[in-house]
Amino acid sequence: MTAEENDPERRFLPEFDTTLRFRSKNLEQLQKYWDSKRKGREMPSRTDIEPTEIPTLLSYLALIDVELNPRRFRWRLVGTHITGAMGYNYTGFYFDEKYSGPALADLMAVYERVLQSKAPIRHFGRPTFADKHFAAYESTHLPLSQDGSDVAIILVGLEFFSQ
Repeated sequence: MTAEENDPERRFLPEFDTTLRFRSKNLEQLQKYWDSKRKGREMPSRTDIEPTEIPTLLSYLALIDVELNPRRFRWRLVGTHITGAMGYNYTGFYFDEKYSGPALADLMAVYERVLQSKAPIRHFGRPTFADKHFAAYESTHLPLSQDGSDVAIILVGLEFFSQ
């Protein structure tokens, strides 16, 4: 393990909130949109999500592909608010291609929680990403299913705050 991976400031260490009390109006709007697409189901499918219905939210969105065997997550799409804050476009990369050690473990734990609960979660914290320190961030992770029972894609809303 490198000194960088062992540095607690380099870790994600998110706080979880299942009550979905959002600071960000964008994320609150995204969660309500996701909920409206469920139509009595546990979770909507990817085809239920229509980008033209949420144009003001697109820059805050990411789509994460879920691979089950072996378990891997891949950024399918990353919005401009996220890439601008991170200083890099992660689209097309797997988590384990960009992170390792404790930082990867922390990130994977967030997504594993979504797979297990099959329900939206909110998390927040004061992380360091891509060598940048942020005052705060808030995120929501919304599961999408192709078959109605397994999470195939995770719709992420992510907003970084400078204060």
